[in-house]
Amino acid sequence: MNLPERITDAEERIRDRALKPMLDLLVPDWIYPNHITGLRIVLVSIAIIFYLRSASLAIQFWLLCAAALTDFIDGPLARLRGQCSRIGAKLDLVADWYLGIWSGVQVLLTGLLPLTIIALMVVPQLGILITNRILASHPNSQQEQLSTMTLGTAVFRARTMERLQFVTVLLGFILILYSKVTSRAIWYRFGIGALYCEIFIVWMLLFQKIACVVKQ
Repeated sequence: MNLPERITDAEERIRDRALKPMLDLLVPDWIYPNHITGLRIVLVSIAIIFYLRSASLAIQFWLLCAAALTDFIDGPLARLRGQCSRIGAKLDLVADWYLGIWSGVQVLLTGLLPLTIIALMVVPQLGILITNRILASHPNSQQEQLSTMTLGTAVFRARTMERLQFVTVLLGFILILYSKVTSRAIWYRFGIGALYCEIFIVWMLLFQKIACVVKQ
């Protein structure tokens, strides 16, 4: 097991232990992780409907906050109750992209996101997608170590740095939206700061991927 995997294992253990008492108390046995993941998709869809109906931005904001909260529940719940599955992991990935993309669209619609930040976020992400394609095309490469798939159980798993990337970008979007809702510039500054953290992480991940391609 390499260092990134050990860090991910340790981070998941700490997070699961911290959330276990709350999950045991609040989440009945008949609620499965996929139910919570599906709820995230539903909440984002409702937020989109409210946008199309020109509803208050505050309502849309709190719906996105509720959707983001579910992302911190379904993963630990699945691990603690032994309900991890390939379908559930893929559904979680789709739900995360759905939430992240619409949150980003909402921020763009406010006109508060500079084009330079958009470019610094999008360009390395495209580079990661390209390098992942290159690595996946070589079956004898270190793809097993670089993918987000745990061998044996065949369950997709985001590593800690990838999770941190998603958390920072989502936090940045939410804080920028909150600054719009409350008309307080301080939250905008915090949001931009979170996005710069995401930019640092995503560029670091890109350079790591490029190094792996060069080694092939």
